[in-house]
Amino acid sequence: MFGLEMLDVLIGLMTVYFMFGIACTSIVEAISAGTGFRSKNLEAALNELFSGELAPNTQFVTQFFDHPLIQSLSKGNAGRPSYIPSAIVGQVVQALVIGRSAMSTLSAGVNALPGSVEDNRIKGVLDTLVMQTGNDTDKFRKAVEAQFDAAMDRASGWYKRRTQTITLIVAAFLVSSANVDTINLATLLAANPVAREQMLVITEQYTRESPHRVSNDPGSPPVDPAEKARTDYNQAMSAVQSVGFSLGWKTLPIGWGYLTKAIGLLITIFAVSLGGPFWFDILQRVMQIRSTGPKPPEPGKSRKKNT
Repeated sequence: MFGLEMLDVLIGLMTVYFMFGIACTSIVEAISAGTGFRSKNLEAALNELFSGELAPNTQFVTQFFDHPLIQSLSKGNAGRPSYIPSAIVGQVVQALVIGRSAMSTLSAGVNALPGSVEDNRIKGVLDTLVMQTGNDTDKFRKAVEAQFDAAMDRASGWYKRRTQTITLIVAAFLVSSANVDTINLATLLAANPVAREQMLVITEQYTRESPHRVSNDPGSPPVDPAEKARTDYNQAMSAVQSVGFSLGWKTLPIGWGYLTKAIGLLITIFAVSLGGPFWFDILQRVMQIRSTGPKPPEPGKSRKKNT
């Protein structure tokens, strides 16, 4: 049983890291949305994907952003969207290509683009897609969507690298202000079987939720990022407090307690900075291992002891 208890303690810690990691990610998303970083990241990816001219002295990407379908996703005529569905990208690119030719065919539209396939990058890309899809409009749209998805994968990597510092700062602020000390929390869970059971119930509830809840991909549509950040933070605080862990700074450590406190906070800061999706994946795997042992009780029920 000692090994199972230790596993439950680790699961409890990882659940705390997961919940505060989600809150950290949401706050970073809110900061990115407020500063326009998400939209700038998307624009940079599309500038690379659609580099080239649609007409002499007219950039393809400029006309792409000016298209009504794209403008409908933006704030104001000069705004840039932070999210574009891949299906809309395929429709807009097809409309721009066919719109350049009276023959209204993909191949004719691509041929009407200025320059050669070597000089005009977008012409080379679209010419290749037209040939690969046999000039079929449906297949062409799907091919454009696949190219866009690949560009978004790269944009996701850029986004994560550029927000690493912000994430670490936010994690440090969250953990320090709430006093989420890994050492104290581990001590509480190890000594309190009721707290471990309650944390297991919370863990099972969260790991049953769909993965899109923990997504921090810049290709995902942000919905009220500031409100989501507040909700995720409040849920993390409530969940941890529900197992009897006191958050906040009510007393200050003395003596060697400063060193222990600093170590406990630093461990939590590093863990939280890894993000919710990281801990979500690990928790799902660990809970599969845990499922071979005794099940946590239903909410409001305690595990019966043998008599």
